[in-house]
Amino acid sequence: MRRNSLKHNILFVSVISVFILYGSTNGNHVVNKDINNINHINNTNSYVRSDVCEILKQMRKQYIVKQKPKTEIPKEKQIFTITSYDLSPQSCTKSRSDAGFGITKDGTKLKNKSWKSIKIISADPLVIPLNSKVRLAFIDPKYKKYSNIIYRCADTGSAIIGNRIDLFIEDGNGKVSQEVIDFGITKAYVEIIN
Repeated sequence: MRRNSLKHNILFVSVISVFILYGSTNGNHVVNKDINNINHINNTNSYVRSDVCEILKQMRKQYIVKQKPKTEIPKEKQIFTITSYDLSPQSCTKSRSDAGFGITKDGTKLKNKSWKSIKIISADPLVIPLNSKVRLAFIDPKYKKYSNIIYRCADTGSAIIGNRIDLFIEDGNGKVSQEVIDFGITKAYVEIIN
C-alpha cells in the first residue's frame, strides 16, 4: 500500500512539474498530453486516482482562462494565401436586409464601395490585428493592379485562419462580382507596416 502511494506521489509531482515547467511556454499541448497519459494510467488500474486527474484538469482550466491568446504577428514578409470577397450573400453570408450587412468588424461601411476607394482586407486577428496596415506584393503578375498597395485590416471571418487574407473587391449589388470570380486564389508577400 505504501509503495503505491509513493508511486502516486512521484507521478503527481512529475506531472505538476511538467505543467509548471512546460505549460506556460508550450501552451496547452503538454498539459493535454499529460492529462491524457494520467487518464490512460488511471484506466489501466495503476497508481493514479481520478481525483488527481480532476485536480489537474481544474488547474489546466484555470491556466487557460488566465492565458491571453498570443498574437503571431509576422516579423518579416511572409507568403499568405489571398482570396477576395464582395457583399453578395455567397461571400459574406448576410442578406442586404440584415442589420450588420456591409459593416466590417471595426465598423467600416462597405456598401457602394470598391477596393480602389477603401482598400480593406479581412484577416485572422491573431496573425494580423484589426486596424493594422499591410502591404501586399502579389507573386503572380496577373494581380499587378492590386500589388504594392497598403491595405487596412478591418474585418475578420470564420474561414480566414492563419496566413490567409480576404481582399474586399466591391459591393456587387446583391450578386457575386465577376471581379471576385476572376480573382480566384493566389499568393502574395505580406508586410505589416504598423
